[in-house]
Amino acid sequence: MKARYPFILIGVLCLSVCAGALGLTRPGQLDDAAGMPGKRGFSGDGDDALQARLGNPMGIAVDRYGNIFFSDTVNHRVRRVDARTGEIDTVVGTGKRGFDNDGGNAEMATLNGPTGLVFDSLGNLYIADTGNQRIRMFTPKGYLYTIAGDGRKGYNGNGMRPLSSSLNNPTAVAISPQGELYISDTGNNLVRKIDRRSGFLVTVAGTGDAGNSGDLDLAENAQLNKPSALVFDERGNLFIADTGNHQIRWVEPRRHLIFTIAGTGKRGFSGEGDRKCTDSAFSNPTGLAVDKLGRLYIADTDNQRIRRLTVESRMDSKVVTVVGTGERGYNGDGMDAWDADLAYPGAMVITKHDMLFFADTGNNLIRRVQGISTVEPPVKYTGYGQAQAQPDDRNFLQVLFGVKKNNTAN
Repeated sequence: MKARYPFILIGVLCLSVCAGALGLTRPGQLDDAAGMPGKRGFSGDGDDALQARLGNPMGIAVDRYGNIFFSDTVNHRVRRVDARTGEIDTVVGTGKRGFDNDGGNAEMATLNGPTGLVFDSLGNLYIADTGNQRIRMFTPKGYLYTIAGDGRKGYNGNGMRPLSSSLNNPTAVAISPQGELYISDTGNNLVRKIDRRSGFLVTVAGTGDAGNSGDLDLAENAQLNKPSALVFDERGNLFIADTGNHQIRWVEPRRHLIFTIAGTGKRGFSGEGDRKCTDSAFSNPTGLAVDKLGRLYIADTDNQRIRRLTVESRMDSKVVTVVGTGERGYNGDGMDAWDADLAYPGAMVITKHDMLFFADTGNNLIRRVQGISTVEPPVKYTGYGQAQAQPDDRNFLQVLFGVKKNNTAN
């Protein structure tokens, strides 16, 4: 019997070492996945992702193998963190701002402030190439193609071929359960899609005029204000971060009606706990994700929080903070998610293994929370109506679009 003990000890040590190497964490723990906190720049390709410098990452996606892809926005690149080794490399972009080598090798192509990312079922990665007013597709073979946008900033009509259509600062992309590509045409105050039957780019939500109207009406008759993040649940419900209105809108798939499901329309912070979600206040939400239980997560960007929305019906809903203290900054990692300071959290994705990855944009980090669907903050964090300082005056819309404060709902 004694001869077996060394092997047991070795096995335990091996498990401990392997767990550390793989970055295994307890549910609810927040850890950094890429970047050095507060150190904006570019470095690190071919090395440990935690030793790399990033430039305000604003988009994120995870492939079927667990590799993390993110838009290194200020560096005009899309980068990848290998799930097995933890090393980082550039997969799209030379780092030079521009529009070159379309249809060629993605590493030799140029981008201009890329933001939103999403994978389709074939492994193609779609990129909102915001500054180039285009949507690009990065193929598994390493090529980059433009699939929407003529490169001119503006709007030239509905129901046109995607490559003949003008866009205005597209910032997010999503794939519907039917495989259609949806685009947040943010500067045009529209959500659009490439229709799989006609192949044309058509409007899904928004009139094009900035405003806040249309609840219980057809989505294309509603007014939006700088829509950004998009996400679908497995039933085909589309959720829109109506950023300038500080609200979350829902487009139901059968009749294409639109509803406000969270947010008062006034910028602020309130509504934690049992209060109805439409009585909760947000400040420039820019990220959305859905967990395996169908609950919606919102990056409440200027409130420095990620909040979870549970909706049983339009009259039965609640919102609670699951990540972030509400303080802007960085206070380390390896802690409970609700104890972490953030700096303008944005794009998010939840994997099939219940891992939340998000861009902590102002901290120049990609961060993760294991077992996000099981996270239940202590009672002291969930009392609704708790006091909160007004959001930072330098809000995320100003950072991203240069808009003045009176261009957003207040």
